[in-house]
Amino acid sequence: MKKTVLSLTLAASVLALGACSGGDSKAIVTSKVGDISVADFNEKAKALTGSYVMQQMVTEKVLADKYEVTDKEIKEAYDTTASQFGDGFTQALAESGLTEQGFKDSLRVQLLQEKALKDQAIKEEDVKKYYEQMKTELNGRHILVADEKTAKEVIEKIKGGAKFEDVAKEYSTDTGSAQKGGELGWFSVGSMVDEFNDAAYALELNTLSEPVKSSFGYHVIEITDKRDVKGVGSFKDEEENIRSTMLSKLNQTGEAQTILKDIVAKMAKDADVKTSDKDLKEPLKFFTTTSEEQAKAAEEAAKKAEENAPKEDSEDKAEDTDKESK
Repeated sequence: MKKTVLSLTLAASVLALGACSGGDSKAIVTSKVGDISVADFNEKAKALTGSYVMQQMVTEKVLADKYEVTDKEIKEAYDTTASQFGDGFTQALAESGLTEQGFKDSLRVQLLQEKALKDQAIKEEDVKKYYEQMKTELNGRHILVADEKTAKEVIEKIKGGAKFEDVAKEYSTDTGSAQKGGELGWFSVGSMVDEFNDAAYALELNTLSEPVKSSFGYHVIEITDKRDVKGVGSFKDEEENIRSTMLSKLNQTGEAQTILKDIVAKMAKDADVKTSDKDLKEPLKFFTTTSEEQAKAAEEAAKKAEENAPKEDSEDKAEDTDKESK
């Protein structure tokens, strides 16, 4: 948690750079070797972090237009962080160059981002599917191999009469379960990677799956038992916790950052966000471009470069031939 807090304080520190006000000639720092005016400070702050501050401020503007963060929510987040740091929290804020209010401002942006992600990145049907799956625990086993061909070979062996546990010991690359005959024990929704999870919950008892591809390789899965989970509330009671769990997973995989950028980019474009500052035009243009648009632009640029390459080569050859004839 502390790592997360420190990253937030960094964001808040950068935001604080734009907070200087007063007459441009007024000194914000004085010394025997010279003063630093408000104008000097703001110019340097803009050069160093101007585009980042702009992005953070635009993010807050467009998200706050659709989502609301209450003072109570900010206080709860602040108190949670403070309790985790304990007596060292005041010092941690000071070392990050932050005031209490500066940190609360950064928490407000974070909470706005969380609300946007929960609302737009997590589909209603996925939440409902998760809810239905959380009512049941599964007991199963699997065999993990490197490629689909080997997975099909494993399936053929088992269907041909070989014992699952023997094949697991021979083939499985999952060292944690191979020597136990592929046994995984009881598991619930969210404890396995998504591809494995969905395949497992879709299986009938004592039926082999087709090869299931995940980031680990190819799985052959068999579910040997199922049981109801006690204490699961209504969908209304569980929905917010499910969304928080799914959001946490997006953060762990790094997907949340890309999804959030696209959400804010679309909202900023819809809000017709513009700047008259020539130094900030390009950063703003990049900020309001979605990852899909960036990928398409990169693809078009690569295609254009490829189309121009033969032409340039033929021109070079013609020039070389002309030189040789002379």
